[in-house]
Amino acid sequence: MKTQREAVYTATVNALAESDVHFEDGMNIESVMTDAIRGQVHTIVCEGFSARTVEFKDTPENAEKLANPAKLSSYVSGLISNWYRKDKRFNGNTTYTPKNPGSRAGQGDPQLKALRALSKQFQGVDQAKFDLITAQIEERVKVIQSEKAKQTIVDYSAIPADLLAELGLSHDEE
Repeated sequence: MKTQREAVYTATVNALAESDVHFEDGMNIESVMTDAIRGQVHTIVCEGFSARTVEFKDTPENAEKLANPAKLSSYVSGLISNWYRKDKRFNGNTTYTPKNPGSRAGQGDPQLKALRALSKQFQGVDQAKFDLITAQIEERVKVIQSEKAKQTIVDYSAIPADLLAELGLSHDEE
């Protein structure tokens, strides 16, 4: 069983060899990649997932991807792009750095999602309340970044009661 990284690497090297394109580890793959070659890589990796020769955690979400060719195709496309950016064998032997580090902080945090949704209700309507919520969002982001906390449920009950009271809202609001 291959890792996803190795599946992308092997498929890419094989597709490039079939296309008579010269490739060496450490070169920038973008300089030699064509749509046709990438299509071949995509097909090979999809077949690897379908044949269960590529590692894929046994989760309901992944079972759904395996059962739906469109979802698997979308997943594999992102997977290939990910490894072309991050694998030094493909990216010119450079260390990958995200373009906007920290921009995804709190994406799974229900309190932060609820606060952001709540802030939209007051944006341009009540500046004092909007500023209060924005300050709370900034504090929550700091906490999440330091703790790397992740949660999954989003609702008004996740917002601190004192903040809701100060905003004139209750946990029953929607």
